[in-house]
Amino acid sequence: MKRYLITIFLFLGISSFSQTNNIRDLAKEISNKNLKMSELVSFTNEKFTDSIEKAKFLYYWIGLNINYDYELLEKESSPFHFNKEYSYNYYPYQIFEKRIAVCYGYSKLYEWFMTELGIESTIVTGYIRDERNHYVELELDSDYSHAWSAIKLNGKWMLVDTTWGTSLNAEISDFYFDMAPERAIITHYPEKSTWQLLEKPLSLEKFNKSKFINPIWFKVGFSDIPKIKHDSKYYYFIFRNNPNENWLVNLLYSVDNKNFHKLRELNKIVQDGYTILRFYKSIIPKKTYFKVNLYELVGEVNYSLRYEGVINFKI
Repeated sequence: MKRYLITIFLFLGISSFSQTNNIRDLAKEISNKNLKMSELVSFTNEKFTDSIEKAKFLYYWIGLNINYDYELLEKESSPFHFNKEYSYNYYPYQIFEKRIAVCYGYSKLYEWFMTELGIESTIVTGYIRDERNHYVELELDSDYSHAWSAIKLNGKWMLVDTTWGTSLNAEISDFYFDMAPERAIITHYPEKSTWQLLEKPLSLEKFNKSKFINPIWFKVGFSDIPKIKHDSKYYYFIFRNNPNENWLVNLLYSVDNKNFHKLRELNKIVQDGYTILRFYKSIIPKKTYFKVNLYELVGEVNYSLRYEGVINFKI
């Protein structure tokens, strides 16, 4: 009875939060309360009626409260090896108590919460690429094995990565909740193509030929995935103009994916809301790597390198 009364008082105190507080702020505030798993579920059901808000609240809560187990990662060649040290990642209660996990543990805890809320959920396993690893090679990339989540809301599956959602940057964190399938496939390659959630799933070969794009690209205001087109004489790197005109796109090339150089005789064409970077086919080898750096306007005329390697691809 005492615990029941304490829980009631706790909920009454929390329910006094201003309605203007957003879901992330509430997740931060509740992180200071020593709630048990069942109490956290009860609070979620009491505070929210919308299933998407419930799913997002617990997504934020995990990101704010579960730390990545880098020590375990260093010992394991794959995040899915089952041994004594790794085994806690299969048990939500242990993850909740330890407050640490690797990617499978993050997904397992999220799955438990979704099940308690009556939301259909599954764990998706596969591979990821990031700034360190732009191309997936299945026989070599055990270090880039990964797990994330799919949840079903309003009859539709959506993709959620609670591990990558731990970013302290709110906008980057938001990117990994309800990832648009066409953006999720930029970085996440599931073992089962069904979980690409694309009308036409990509083969591994096409995935590796597609562009790696850091979410920063979208965060600073670019809205589309750039395209590469060509004719008999030129290549064209095409993207929709950024409403924020403070950003400059710098396209570089390399023959070894290590040493990058400026493209000679690069022409910039702006028309119909798009920017086109045009360069001669003849100046680059048949197999060439490209990367995009972003420069930000500082003052009235000077640009400073802000983000390096935001986009990587090869032709």
